[in-house]
Amino acid sequence: MLTDIKTTITHELRERLETPYMRIDEIRADMVVASASPQNLRPAVRFIHDMLGGRFITSAGADTRPLTGMYQVTQLFALDREKVFLVLNVEVDPAQASIPSVADIIPGVGWAEREVRDMIGVEPLGHPDPRRLVLPDDWPDDLHPLRKDFKVDERPPAAPENKVRINIPPKDASVLPIGPFFPTLEEPVFINLFVHGEEIVGMDYRGFYGHRGVEKLADADLTYQQVPYIAERICGI
Repeated sequence: MLTDIKTTITHELRERLETPYMRIDEIRADMVVASASPQNLRPAVRFIHDMLGGRFITSAGADTRPLTGMYQVTQLFALDREKVFLVLNVEVDPAQASIPSVADIIPGVGWAEREVRDMIGVEPLGHPDPRRLVLPDDWPDDLHPLRKDFKVDERPPAAPENKVRINIPPKDASVLPIGPFFPTLEEPVFINLFVHGEEIVGMDYRGFYGHRGVEKLADADLTYQQVPYIAERICGI
């Protein structure tokens, strides 16, 4: 049965996406690994989401320049009906470190694209909210801490001019600020609710105040066994 599922999904993807949008690089027991060019990312994602019913799980970026000379952005989908994961990799030229945003196709990708931009430096062109997400308000614009050439002990000079702006509320809306507050088991956050009377008509969020660069520490200095040990002790702080 699993072999039949793999054959069906592989055939469909090869037939409909490999030319011109996507090519299949590897087939595993419950996973299809594929790749697309930045130019073909949007049509590939639209097909996966709209036609295959792919459920977006997460997106991540990596500095793979030591291996390939490129950055890599990965989109992970679940094809629930077929019980198959679909991994879509996009290689990005460091000389043109950008990809088209797909946040208008799948809004849940929005935060992931902003995090990849902050940490790796791959710009999501056309993103509906291109503000920084993870990095501190005074972080320099041209430094991306998960690039391989960023040192784990580097302390960049403060750039307070980069403070993230708060979104302007809709016309005639009142602003109800919540926080910053510092719950014990969650990350400190600040939320602005935009309200018309008792109706919430919008909001703005600023979080990640507890971000401590542990990803960089794990990437640079820690062993595989040390990473979960450290992560478990700071999770949610």
